[in-house]
Amino acid sequence: MRSLLRGESAVWAVLVCLSTGMAAASFGYGVTKEGGQVGPGFLPLVSGVALAVLSAACLVRSVRGGASPSGEDVDPRRIRTLWTVFGLLLAALLLVPVTGFLVAFGLLVFTVSAFVERQRVVSAAGVAVAATLVLYAVFVLFLGVPLPGGLLGVGGDG
Repeated sequence: MRSLLRGESAVWAVLVCLSTGMAAASFGYGVTKEGGQVGPGFLPLVSGVALAVLSAACLVRSVRGGASPSGEDVDPRRIRTLWTVFGLLLAALLLVPVTGFLVAFGLLVFTVSAFVERQRVVSAAGVAVAATLVLYAVFVLFLGVPLPGGLLGVGGDG
């Protein structure tokens, strides 16, 4: 049990670091545009700060040896699943310069749905396509925020 909690603490610590880095990097994209409009860095800033705060709270609870929310022992499969998703997220981030953000995001959603969550391939593909289209509609069409197109040029970044 203690080793699982140390592993859990490590996951929360990594998540605090990654989300803090995400929030810091958001300033490079511009949090606001001219005229006070929301810029491309606003969402990464808000999400990074929120995720860092929540992860830090979970880290503190884990370090203090608090029980899992349900009061049961932590399932080692859940920790393994969490690390798997982190690894897939890193792979997706490394794919962005090559495939573009939308393709990398769609592949990430499909992979997590099909192989981590064990959904049917057709359902996973549907979820991935729908999530990618919603992301495109919100950021590129509605907010006018260009997404990295990578070598394929897909993403609406001009």
